[in-house]
Amino acid sequence: MTCTGCSKKFMNVLSRTPGVSSPQVTFVSGSAEFDVDTSVVGEVDAALSRIEKETGFRCSRIVKEYHELAKCLENSNIAGLVSVTKGKDQTYRITFNPRIIGARSLLPPDVRLASPEKNAVSTDERRRLTRATLNTALAASLTIPVVVLEWSNNPIPHTTRSIVTLVLATLVQAIAVPGFYIGAMKSLVYSRVVEMDMLVVISITAAYVYSVVAFGLTEAGVELEQKSIFETSTLLITLVLLGRLMAAWARMRAISAVSLRSLQAETALLLSPTGETAKVDARLLEFEDCISIPPHSRIVTDGKVVSGSSAVDESMLTGESILVAKEVGSEIIAGTMNGDGTLQVRITRLPGGNSITEIATLVEKAVAAKPHVQELADKVASWFIAVVVGIAVVVFCIWIAVAITLRKRNGGGAVGVAITYAIAVLAISCPCALGLAVPMVLVIAGGIAARAGLVIKAADAIERAPKVTDVVFDKTGTLTESDLRVVHEVILPTDTLQEGDTSRETDILSLCKAIVDGNEHPLSAAVCSHIASRPTPANNNLQNVTSIPGAGITAQYNSSTIKAGNPYWLNFIAHSEIVSLFHLAMTVFCVTVDDKLVLIYGLKSNLRPNAAALVTELHHRGVTCHIVSGDNAAVVQDVARTLDISNTCVLAQSSPAEKQQYVQRIQGLDTNGRANIKKTKRRVLFLGDGTNDAIAIAQADIGMQMGSASDVTGAVADVVLLSRDLKGLLDFLDLSHAAVTRIRFNFIWSGIYNLFAILLASGAFVKVRIPAAYAGLGEIVSVGPVVLAAMSLMWARKRAG
Repeated sequence: MTCTGCSKKFMNVLSRTPGVSSPQVTFVSGSAEFDVDTSVVGEVDAALSRIEKETGFRCSRIVKEYHELAKCLENSNIAGLVSVTKGKDQTYRITFNPRIIGARSLLPPDVRLASPEKNAVSTDERRRLTRATLNTALAASLTIPVVVLEWSNNPIPHTTRSIVTLVLATLVQAIAVPGFYIGAMKSLVYSRVVEMDMLVVISITAAYVYSVVAFGLTEAGVELEQKSIFETSTLLITLVLLGRLMAAWARMRAISAVSLRSLQAETALLLSPTGETAKVDARLLEFEDCISIPPHSRIVTDGKVVSGSSAVDESMLTGESILVAKEVGSEIIAGTMNGDGTLQVRITRLPGGNSITEIATLVEKAVAAKPHVQELADKVASWFIAVVVGIAVVVFCIWIAVAITLRKRNGGGAVGVAITYAIAVLAISCPCALGLAVPMVLVIAGGIAARAGLVIKAADAIERAPKVTDVVFDKTGTLTESDLRVVHEVILPTDTLQEGDTSRETDILSLCKAIVDGNEHPLSAAVCSHIASRPTPANNNLQNVTSIPGAGITAQYNSSTIKAGNPYWLNFIAHSEIVSLFHLAMTVFCVTVDDKLVLIYGLKSNLRPNAAALVTELHHRGVTCHIVSGDNAAVVQDVARTLDISNTCVLAQSSPAEKQQYVQRIQGLDTNGRANIKKTKRRVLFLGDGTNDAIAIAQADIGMQMGSASDVTGAVADVVLLSRDLKGLLDFLDLSHAAVTRIRFNFIWSGIYNLFAILLASGAFVKVRIPAAYAGLGEIVSVGPVVLAAMSLMWARKRAG
């Protein structure tokens, strides 16, 4: 794809192809995703053949799942085998369920795997670049003699010179047939779209046809004021090809530089039960395999350490440069780099379904989606071609009139002069800069963010970020450290339970551990960890365990009802012990049996190291900071005082619904989500951990969630912060501001370029003009600054470290 017209054409064809639904086309990466109903189209390849015919593009399937392997097949009657389809070059594509059967169990030991197809987009782009380079070089080698013959003083007879230039120009014209003519005509016939290729086709055809006619008339003895202009058609083709080659090369370099899929290792060291290692293709790994990770090697896939210790560099996924210690029981992430130690790892996720794949897929989907600013650019571009053709017609007519009335040319001479101006207008106009203005920046920004530990799931979040006026923080696990610790424990006497059940302290602790075990809330995790630090018998008799967001947990034990959670929900806020803990700014967690209080915990947590610096910087930028929490008012207000956040911007003891309503009030909305015309619209970014604030995250203009590489897909937020460093919020705002600034520059440049280029090409300045032969430089001049502006995001990031 060379411009947004290509993606529009592809989208139109997909939209009307039977059996194809939910199409998404990404111009920058030259890829498309869509669902296919095989009951309508039969084989997927049949749908691809039709799409290829109507668009003129050659399509390749992108394989993102490693449990699709191509090999020479002997037996297909195996449990867990989903499908087998014959491919090219005597290969078969096998789709199987890796939960039922592993790759090595499915395939014979001497299997010969086909080359991995993990990045068909890059492979096709390189192939296309090679072909484009050859075509450009060939066109240039044929164009240079034409230019020399036409523009130099040489002793070659005019007839001989004209015949040679005609032959060479015809050969160059033939090179343009697959590059311009076929695509332009298919767009017109199948998609009813007039794209950039059509401007080029009209320009080079007009120049070539006029030159052929002029050549014939001249050889027939007719005197013409404007001779043949073969150098114009050949230079146009060569310069446009050169411009597209440079733009495609820059796009490929940019995409490769920020791609996460390149972090996937292709081989692994498989450990046998005897401890021996064997090098295998990563596609042959199975669940529960043990692999060895040597020092200073890339980790193949997600897993859990079963032996050894080391320090791992996770900066390529989290943005944190500090090495992370790993020991037995630690989880490791695919694509990260091992340090000095050797690790033995049990695989929990296979290549193709691990953290790298999930994050890369989310980034690609975000880029494929069109933000509002892109839709605006597409609307402008859709009218661009028609306007330019109209201008060219007007210019043609004006110059015929000028040539005849003012310059006293005859009809033939006037047409010859006018056609060069019209050709220049058509050839120099370029909507490509407008089409690239947004997607090129978003692709690079998304890749940079992912490598900095920010997964942008919604592309329009970048567009909205510079307009943020308020940041709302959840307290627990966001502003404070996740590792809450129990500093106070009180077990109250009770006669509610029968003797032999929970009358002893250990029985109460056992019940408490059972009800909080497995719950993801930081309070539950802290209490569970505290109880587990001492010998406590397991209790597996709880039933109907239910988590209530913002409140706590309920369960049934024999005939009793067990509840664990905050004292507001349990109606014990007036209890003397709880009141004293509130005064000490502790978070309180209680357990009741049949509504009788049996256990009280007081917990403390530290603020994250850079929380104060973050809030100070946001205040400096004019952003208002807020805190919402389900915790008691004393704790929340203590955190607010420490961070210099006004008490009017604090909401304590809040349920998930109340957090959502708080965000709505800031946005100037009523409880039904309707805008309040009396209030100024404010833009809210909500940062939380997703535990009890999912609906508030969804309500905010930008929802940001602190997560991990393993749960990024399930996050409800627009942006997922993989590191625990709050500086990621500032990184996102800074990156978004830089991206939007470059998008604005691209729009301004596109407008200025086309305005002055058309004026110069049309002869509006009379004494200064752009000859038609040089109009092909427009592709380079217009697109070059746009690509450089987008790539400057990478250079700025490298300078920042």
